[in-house]
Amino acid sequence: MDKLFLILHLFYFILFTAFINNCSLIKNTNNEANNLSEKYFIGFANTDDFHKRVKEILLDYDYHIEQYENLPTESLIITHWKVRDPTLNELDNGFIDAKTKLFIRGMIDNQSYTINNSFSYECILEYKNQLYNGKEYVDYRGPGFFKFEIEEIVDTFLENFKQSS
Repeated sequence: MDKLFLILHLFYFILFTAFINNCSLIKNTNNEANNLSEKYFIGFANTDDFHKRVKEILLDYDYHIEQYENLPTESLIITHWKVRDPTLNELDNGFIDAKTKLFIRGMIDNQSYTINNSFSYECILEYKNQLYNGKEYVDYRGPGFFKFEIEEIVDTFLENFKQSS
């Protein structure tokens, strides 16, 4: 009976994976995440930790989740733009407004699948930073960039996620 249960469970998992793979070829609306400047390793997490802890940590830093994308090889959490005051250096360079968006990728370790539908994820934080020059928002990675908050968020994730799988 246990063998039959495992075989059926594996069969359903294979069907589900094939379905997800076909659906992901149809729609992947997140082109924005492909043009990010920096990536930070933030640790390893299981499925529950990835979704719950990411949400909690993001809220602690006033980032709110806009979208979840579950793809065959990764889960992606995307925040809304967080509007912030420009740094003094950014103001000196003529920028009058600033905003930042975060992307948290959980890359699935396929060998980590468990019978209760849980995976292990290798987690990466990416960001997009834009400044307003009076006419339009432009990507900005120059001197004085507002990085200290990003690095603080990375440190918080590193404290909350495992460092080896």
